[in-house]
Amino acid sequence: MKVFRVFLKIFGLALAAVFAVIVTSVIAFGINFGDDFSAKRTLTTFTSPDGAYVCSVHTSTGGILSPRKVVATVKGPGIFGNRTIYVVKHIDEAVVIWVDDQTVWINGVSLDIYRDKYVSEVDRLYGP
Repeated sequence: MKVFRVFLKIFGLALAAVFAVIVTSVIAFGINFGDDFSAKRTLTTFTSPDGAYVCSVHTSTGGILSPRKVVATVKGPGIFGNRTIYVVKHIDEAVVIWVDDQTVWINGVSLDIYRDKYVSEVDRLYGP
């Protein structure tokens, strides 16, 4: 009977410790990641020289543990809805310049808005 009481005390303390770790983790994630990891934040929009196309650049994340990424989409005549043309992880800004009416330059990458798509899965934290 004495062994059973000792077992219950140890089990209760272990259960309380696990619960405390879970609660502390939830509070820590809530405080640290509350505003920093919004689902989508628009950085800017750029209109093509002829005014027909709009390139919208925003940051996006899939959740608390997903890295922030910059996503550029284009909409206009001949494009059904929004066409994603640029996705890069671990950055939170973009430089966008329209080269001509159908070519856009984003962070050093020149893209034809109808044919090209640039997706970088390179992780800056672990190498080039």
